[in-house]
Amino acid sequence: MKPIRPLLHSRTPVPRPVAVAMKTAIAALFVAGAGFASAADEAPAAAKPAATETVTEELIRLLSDRNALSKTDAERLIRRLQTEKPAQPTVETAAPASPATPPGAAAPATATAAGETKPADPKDPKNRVRVIYLPDSEKQRIREELKDEVLATARAENWAQPSALPEWIKNIKLDGDLRLREDVIFLDQANDPFQINYQAINSGNPFNVSSSAVNQPLPPLLNTTEDRQATRFRLRLGLLANVSDDLSATVRLTTGNTVNPLSPNQTVGNANNKFQLLIDRAFLNYHPLAGLNLYGGRIPNPWFGTNLVWDENLGFDGLATRYSHGVGDSVTAYGTFGAFVIENTAFDFPSTSALKAGSRDASLFGFQTGVDWKVDDGLTAKGAVAFYDYENLDGELSSPCVAPTNAFSCDTDESRPTFVQKGNTLFALRNLQLQTSTDPQFQYFGLASKFRILDVTGELDYRIGGPLHAIFNADVAWNTAYNAGKVRARSPVNNFDAGDNYRGGDLAYLARFKIGYPDIAERNQWNLLVGYRRLETDSVVDALTDADFHLGGTNSKGYYVFANYGFSHRAWFTIKWLSATEATGAPYAADLLQLDINARF
Repeated sequence: MKPIRPLLHSRTPVPRPVAVAMKTAIAALFVAGAGFASAADEAPAAAKPAATETVTEELIRLLSDRNALSKTDAERLIRRLQTEKPAQPTVETAAPASPATPPGAAAPATATAAGETKPADPKDPKNRVRVIYLPDSEKQRIREELKDEVLATARAENWAQPSALPEWIKNIKLDGDLRLREDVIFLDQANDPFQINYQAINSGNPFNVSSSAVNQPLPPLLNTTEDRQATRFRLRLGLLANVSDDLSATVRLTTGNTVNPLSPNQTVGNANNKFQLLIDRAFLNYHPLAGLNLYGGRIPNPWFGTNLVWDENLGFDGLATRYSHGVGDSVTAYGTFGAFVIENTAFDFPSTSALKAGSRDASLFGFQTGVDWKVDDGLTAKGAVAFYDYENLDGELSSPCVAPTNAFSCDTDESRPTFVQKGNTLFALRNLQLQTSTDPQFQYFGLASKFRILDVTGELDYRIGGPLHAIFNADVAWNTAYNAGKVRARSPVNNFDAGDNYRGGDLAYLARFKIGYPDIAERNQWNLLVGYRRLETDSVVDALTDADFHLGGTNSKGYYVFANYGFSHRAWFTIKWLSATEATGAPYAADLLQLDINARF
């Protein structure tokens, strides 16, 4: 039998839903006709052509009721069917076996136009109609074929279910969170009031450090003695799009600013002005093989660890790959490699000179290997070792340079960090050539130590009963590139004790313990966390570590306590208390109370 689909195609363009409905109607007529022919073959007395017309009319009315045909067109088609009924041909069927025609008897007669009868000639083609017999299995196959075609078209063009979402929308997931925060900062009156704000200097014009300058103001100073209170909020909106089975794209917007990479907070009280949203995440995740993920763009932190080395809000710009593989039923081993750009040399630097400087981009290369071990149903252990190598992050002393005003540049000004918190040892970058002792000395400041950090992190997670867990974390970081002698040789400008002796260090560590629900998602869920941490001056990069403890940076030690309580679905309260002092050098104690209301959606 010829395929049915080519018989259903029309050369005249019609709306897609109507075309599909027409195909369905034609096929129904075909099947109905086949069924009628089958009945005619099997029982001549059951052949009723009028029934076929009745089925056709019902189909037309059904299409009209389903809005596949207009009522006007439906009525016109029915009238045409009723007025153009074809003459019913004689259908030849096999004569019944009994009763038999006696030998020599006359053949069956047929009526003529004159009323006379004459024997019908069964061999005359005019007296025959060929019909196609379809077994029930074939009719069922045709019905299923049409049904599948109609449903596929309906799903593809979304006209069968207008309220259903298109396929591309189903591949997109939206999420976000909103946090309201009250910060209360308590500063000790005994703190050293002359803590220079090197971030303010490096992000603006160079500062004149000459001691002979007349009417020279003090350099920008940090507030170390007066308590402060601030109301803030954080909004984050994320989109995950599954491009294909092995590729996804993620974009996230957040509040914040383009100066501090660690803070997504917006402080209210800006004369009722609006706030801005910035791109916080924009990356592709390609996973061509089981256990292998390749990331590119502005990605989240790819490393397992704590906030000792990396602040929880930090993003990374570059490439990363992670491969994990199961070892037996309870152990998973993994390795992560990343290459990231931290700072890029300005294209036209120095802008006020015809002699341009070469590129000196700061970058990070990191590798981490670790193991996740499910000891039993109630105990999980994790451990990882990482090495982070920073290239061109430390400052570079300039060539001999003359800068009579702050508008002049020296060739290594771009080696200064564009963002610092506080704690790392700094030195003056410019090798200024003075004509007299009263000449101005406009300076920028760079990091005095190199950074190659070995980081060891561990976690034990024990389920103490039901959904409650007890989780212990430990983290130790050691800057293997720190050399106190080389730092002193660069004439550092900070981290001196009361006797004017340089006091630096290369080690950082923390320990913390959490009990309760691991994550808060529902009403009445809770957890409590306590911890202690100590960071020496050059143990980690102060621009990238936690921004809350000791108000950010290194050269700090102290404890902290966090409490979380769920008051609704995906909503919870948080109370944090962080108490810290300096690890070495001039006195600087800072306590921070944070009250948060969090909602995730």
